[in-house]
Amino acid sequence: MSVPGGSRLIVGIDKGTTVTKAAVFDEAGTELSRAARFIQVLSPRRGWHEEDAEVSLRSTMDAVAEAVAALPGRAGDIAAVSVSGHMTGAWLLDDAGRPVRNAIAWPDARTLDTLTAFEAGPLYEEYLDISATSALPGMTMLLLGHLARHEPEVIARTRYFACAKDYVQAFLTGRVVTDPTDVSLMPGDIASGRISPRLMELTGAEAFLSRAPEVRPSGEIIGTVTREASLATGIPEGTPVANGLGDAISAMLGTGVVLPGQAVSVLGTSWLNQLVNSHLDDDLRGVGWVYPSPDGEHWIRCLAHTAGAGTFDWAVRTFCRDLTDGAGADFAAVEAEALASEEAGHGLTFLPYLSPAGVQAPFKDGNVRGVMLGLEHGSTRGDILRAVYEGQVYAALDCYRRQSDDLSLLRLTGGGARSRVWRQTFSNALQVPVELVTTSESAALGVAILASVSVGIWKDLETAVSAMVRTVGRVEPDPRMAEPHREAFERFVSAQAVARELFAGFGRAGIQGKD
Repeated sequence: MSVPGGSRLIVGIDKGTTVTKAAVFDEAGTELSRAARFIQVLSPRRGWHEEDAEVSLRSTMDAVAEAVAALPGRAGDIAAVSVSGHMTGAWLLDDAGRPVRNAIAWPDARTLDTLTAFEAGPLYEEYLDISATSALPGMTMLLLGHLARHEPEVIARTRYFACAKDYVQAFLTGRVVTDPTDVSLMPGDIASGRISPRLMELTGAEAFLSRAPEVRPSGEIIGTVTREASLATGIPEGTPVANGLGDAISAMLGTGVVLPGQAVSVLGTSWLNQLVNSHLDDDLRGVGWVYPSPDGEHWIRCLAHTAGAGTFDWAVRTFCRDLTDGAGADFAAVEAEALASEEAGHGLTFLPYLSPAGVQAPFKDGNVRGVMLGLEHGSTRGDILRAVYEGQVYAALDCYRRQSDDLSLLRLTGGGARSRVWRQTFSNALQVPVELVTTSESAALGVAILASVSVGIWKDLETAVSAMVRTVGRVEPDPRMAEPHREAFERFVSAQAVARELFAGFGRAGIQGKD
């Protein structure tokens, strides 16, 4: 159990897409130090998203070394290390764990045409039967299929294919290992948590089957810090390394969301709405992504809707020019105007689907676009702003309601979580408490929590979360607002159905207009 004074430390590493970060936490979850380095993105062709894996590794180790050095005399207190990383993509490694080509990261779009044809073909239903998750151009198996066709010479040089965190772990321990969360988005067999030979065959990646990494449970001690890694980071040789997590799951754990009915919404460019489920059903087949929970006992479904920061920025830019200047918008003034309008009682319904990609969750519709209904002479700017805030919340509510009626707690993170209007609207519309967490490095904290259990600091994840995750502010739902929001959400869903039918008739060309 816990050592008095919280003397043991855990290093959490978050290998990001554009920024890689390292943080040192004590066993109470206090962030004692952190450091970051940018990742250089390489685009040798349009739509490609690669990185020099060895350069990225050095940057990551530099961040770890800086975070450790910021606590002089404390390196010997480090009890464990664990790694989070951006999911899917393709890191091809040789026998010594060195990259055989540039790493390909998840935003890469080189397989887009292949994916479009695959989704329309006869094998996609079998793919969904095995994976239960929506396909992305940057998924590992699609990328491996592309490489098998266009760069077959790399197959012979490859001993392992892996994901971002696996490569970092390989340097730390000398062992190439992945975990079920990263496997889920390669994708793999969702039922077993293993790499699926049949999925590799369906995606044209079967030539790489013998190059699959070992899959071990999340949190299992997979090795210890080698002498080389110790010299690079300052972490003592022999320090245990716990098998890490994909970043989406690690960030969720870092917000303290671990039990069925708990959820986290990341309010960023897109809004990621992630809910822990006790079971899966087919109602959302082919929409969003499905991961196993870190303890392997539950399921996490992530539904990302595109009505995020871009939609809100459009509203402010269009309706609040007097509240913006070269330095940005006066968001306090924007919120004040919205708060002056009656919550769920202004008579407007806003569909926030302004993205050219249309809607990706909780349904897929590339044609539907944004709509504002109910405008009249008396409608104020505050009413319009309030409708935009609420419409974005209803899009998230739509994602949660199609998964479960048992939502009990929502935590918010990302830039939009700072908004008073969004916090209260979420709470009142969903009729659940809404909380914010103190850490800004939730993915690094997530793997630190995992590692703390692995080395026996805490007995299980629920106990570790209680000890290591702290919230700042809690918004309780107003029961008087349940009915107004229920009625407003019903109008939202009805408007959504009409808009989908309307825009389907125009098609993409009709929506996008002339060049």
